[in-house]
Amino acid sequence: MEKILALFAQTEIFIFVFMEIITRVKPIQRVIVKKASWRDKAIFILIFGGFSIFGTYVGIPLASGAIVNIRDFAPMIAGLTAGPIIGLVVGLIGGIHRLFLGGFTYIPCGLATVLAGVIGGAIHYFNKGKLIGIVQGVLLTVFVELLHGGLTLLIARPFAEALEVFKIAIPAMMVANALGVAIAIIILEHTKEPREST
Repeated sequence: MEKILALFAQTEIFIFVFMEIITRVKPIQRVIVKKASWRDKAIFILIFGGFSIFGTYVGIPLASGAIVNIRDFAPMIAGLTAGPIIGLVVGLIGGIHRLFLGGFTYIPCGLATVLAGVIGGAIHYFNKGKLIGIVQGVLLTVFVELLHGGLTLLIARPFAEALEVFKIAIPAMMVANALGVAIAIIILEHTKEPREST
């Protein structure tokens, strides 16, 4: 439990610093306000894809080999901010990297990361490009992590170990990622408002 609490503290600091820095980068700002070139979008993808990979490495490994992590955060925010294609690509970067790490949960974990980007992008599309609110963002994150856990139960074997991962990792990832998404939405809103008003 102490390790999980440490994960919360560390990851929210990482997310806050990451979002504060990258929202000051001009190419990222242009993506946020929908005035981006393909070069801007490529930079956005590389930065958020890199943070998805980083989200795996700052995680807490369990005895089973599964990792309590914030890998799904970056694809979700990428999708919510820039749409389904960019969300998908960022998710593929984080998901494929997770596949190469192996372990008995590597397939559901990799797949869940891709779906996080696609789902975030779908919401961006159906919401006509408008950023969702904090409550909706938290609910989205809970849904994505429940999906992550469901895929683990369906695919990972042995089932007993998959169930143990679900009990330990998924609640922790819900909280860590949901807090991260809430922080990101607050920062993104403060980034968009002054620029869109000019």
